[in-house]
Amino acid sequence: MMKNTIKTSTIFSVVILTLTISLYPDFAMATKVTPPLTKCFIRVDNSHISKSIKRVRGFEAVKVNASSECNQDMSNISLTVEIIKKGFLRDHLVERQTLVIPGVVDANFRVENKKTWRRCKTSKYSSYYGVAYAQGIVNGKTLKTRRVLSSETVSLPCGT
Repeated sequence: MMKNTIKTSTIFSVVILTLTISLYPDFAMATKVTPPLTKCFIRVDNSHISKSIKRVRGFEAVKVNASSECNQDMSNISLTVEIIKKGFLRDHLVERQTLVIPGVVDANFRVENKKTWRRCKTSKYSSYYGVAYAQGIVNGKTLKTRRVLSSETVSLPCGT
């Protein structure tokens, strides 16, 4: 008798909770959602073999470019780009370059970091992807972005 009562009350509780959440979706949210302070974004290009480094410097290199743009004035911006190589047990940081822009950057100005590359030591195929993140001051507050990954991991004839 006691077993059926517990089972019935559990089923009743689940039904009530499900109805409450479906009828009142705000009830299901634990926190209030607030809009972002800025509309900023980072775009990370896929890794590639740089044609310009080959032409200018005479060797092949894996390269990742990234850009950042924000709808508000910012100051003291740093845009960091990393090249990551896929590994058997874990991924490896191949290169990291940070572009620092002191002073004020106007709203909607695109900041570009095109200086992140690593010379190829061999023509052995390896898989790479890019990561980028930024930091800057908006309205007196330091803001940091999340790490953004390139859309694809690309296999390139470039052993580093």
